Amino acid sequence: MVLSSGEILTIGSGMQSQVGGTAAIKRSNLKPDEEKAVEIPKSTIKYHKIGKHDKYKVTGILPEYYISDKQVPKTNVDNLIKLSSKYKLVSFKIPDESNDYYVNSCYMIDFISSPVRCKGEGTKAIKTLVEKSITDKDTKGRIITDVKIIDGQTSAAGFFYKLGFRFVDKNKNEQMQNWINDTSAILSPQLTGLMYLPQEGTKRLLMYKMLL
Repeated sequence: MVLSSGEILTIGSGMQSQVGGTAAIKRSNLKPDEEKAVEIPKSTIKYHKIGKHDKYKVTGILPEYYISDKQVPKTNVDNLIKLSSKYKLVSFKIPDESNDYYVNSCYMIDFISSPVRCKGEGTKAIKTLVEKSITDKDTKGRIITDVKIIDGQTSAAGFFYKLGFRFVDKNKNEQMQNWINDTSAILSPQLTGLMYLPQEGTKRLLMYKMLL
């Protein structure tokens, strides 16, 4: 991982927790709040910027605009063909192309606070970072995050997935979509790994008020 001093974007106050510290819960299963005026603790998000020349490598499927024009070197097929001819090999299998890339300039979310769930404060914090990334001439809306399980049982994959983020592993995206479609499932799958925000996810976040 690229080392950086990082930046903290504060949307109010609140205890900080690492990415992946809160399991996503479907709203339909929650009890309604009591009708009284309360102050909702705000969220804090910590992130750092990965430059195009930092050579941050990603394995998986990414949109072209996330990929730097310098990819991780792949197997030289031309040399294999020459070796095949030289040693009169009847046939050989050309290795599958690697899905290893260097990412373009983007923001990496290190962690986001979640003092109160299902109040929309985490969504607002992510939206603020998206707006910052869009106005940054280098990152142009590109955001990634490495989701982990930090307490042995919860993951923020559901939270990020519902906001439009996607895993670089398509199989994990299928698992997340199955969870979304399963109305009986409450806690999100305990999935970890790198997630990125595609362009359609950016549009979704910019209209976040319609999601709350």
